[in-house]
Amino acid sequence: MDNRKDLINAYKQRKITGGVFKVTNTTSGRYLLDSAADIQARQNAFNFSVTTNNPFDYKMRKDWQESGAAAFTFEVLDTLEKKESQSQEQFIEDLKMLEGIWVEKLGGMGRY
Repeated sequence: MDNRKDLINAYKQRKITGGVFKVTNTTSGRYLLDSAADIQARQNAFNFSVTTNNPFDYKMRKDWQESGAAAFTFEVLDTLEKKESQSQEQFIEDLKMLEGIWVEKLGGMGRY
């Protein structure tokens, strides 16, 4: 039972890293820009989508079916570590602001 408590405590103490990512169709240049509170989970979801050849996001379904999973890349553009004093809502708000900065940087051309 003590081991279970240690595992739960370790899980609660882990550093949470969110970020902004871009999934690009290398054939057309179109891309999906988004942010996530757990950037590693989104990377894993993308990898699973590629493995199973299921579209990562409904917005890119048509292109995914036409170009195939191998035509898509996942890129982490920026990361942000959640502060202990920060609520989940505040953390997500900060990530959305960071995403907005990337929208401006990329200009929006070719975005899904």
